[in-house]
Amino acid sequence: MDDLTWGLMMMVVGMGVVFALLLVLVGVLMLIGFLDRPPSEAKQAPAPAPAPEAEPDDGEEKPAAPAVRIIADGLDENQVAAITIAVMTHAENRRRLAAPETRAHAPGSQLFASRWLAVGRGFQNNPFTRR
Repeated sequence: MDDLTWGLMMMVVGMGVVFALLLVLVGVLMLIGFLDRPPSEAKQAPAPAPAPEAEPDDGEEKPAAPAVRIIADGLDENQVAAITIAVMTHAENRRRLAAPETRAHAPGSQLFASRWLAVGRGFQNNPFTRR
């Protein structure tokens, strides 16, 4: 009985230490999140209002076209577009060639995909059948 009591006490102490350390870790992470928070919007200077456009207002609002600014050394937007198309074309060609890096499954790993292979593998693993 003494061994059972000692074992239960060690289990409670061990699990208590683990959960106490987890609580300390949660507290440290919450503190890091609090200290690493960006400054609140009240402290930031208000952004200047955009200049009104000179287009006539026909009563319906037009959504603004999304704009992405790419910061690159010495590349203009046309060059970045050409590079993007070249990379996409290259990736599509590699996918079509089924190079080993782009295969979803290793060759021979999906023997269940073909009935003929599955039957043949079944006869190899269990050649005798009862009749």
